[in-house]
Amino acid sequence: MKGKLLLLLIVAIIAPTAAYLLLPSSGPTVSITKLYNSSLQTGQSIIVNVTVSDVSDLISCRINLAFNSSVLKVTTGDPNGWRDVLTGTRYGIYEGPFFKSFTNSTILLINNVNNNLGKITAIYDAIFVGGISASGSGVVATINFTCVNPTTNTSIRITGPSQGQSTLQTTTAFQIQHQDIDGLVTADGPPGIWTELWFQVAFSVVIVEIIVLALGIFVTIRWWRSRAEAEGKEGAEITL
Repeated sequence: MKGKLLLLLIVAIIAPTAAYLLLPSSGPTVSITKLYNSSLQTGQSIIVNVTVSDVSDLISCRINLAFNSSVLKVTTGDPNGWRDVLTGTRYGIYEGPFFKSFTNSTILLINNVNNNLGKITAIYDAIFVGGISASGSGVVATINFTCVNPTTNTSIRITGPSQGQSTLQTTTAFQIQHQDIDGLVTADGPPGIWTELWFQVAFSVVIVEIIVLALGIFVTIRWWRSRAEAEGKEGAEITL
């Protein structure tokens, strides 16, 4: 009986933590930088990253972005930026290091940048050689924006939806399921951790563990007390 109670107590204490650790992750995501405490001024430039997270065997991604053209425009004139072959304009869009960390055979293509409408159509970054894929998290593209009209906050949205192509074999490719997370440029500070889901889940797990531990201790004390009383009665009966 004593061994069973101790085993039950151990399981009760460990189970919530194990369950939390085994919870499925949010899965692959495509996200845009969130810039907090950023009071934009006319002519000021900002750097925004397009990041993939928790991906496996990724070989390419295709992302559409939308922004408020009355607030931001994609910076032009950088000779190292992406070149529109139709107009010859150089835009401040650059390939990120994520795919390049796995191979130098990569390619960055963009269908169109429209600063009047506030659209970047089909940012396409890919591994351009067979048999190689990328896993993990990293930046696939970096965009330099210039503020044309100061405002308190503005968003940079992923539209489309974005697409990611993954492969487990060189001859088999499939579309990965993922979550799109929009970007934000704001003069406000970041939200408190109380609003973050991970914190809420972790806090709940800690509370559950405390309750389970307290119940376990209470049950154990009651068992020891009842056991001691029973042994005391047995001793008294033997003495009589």
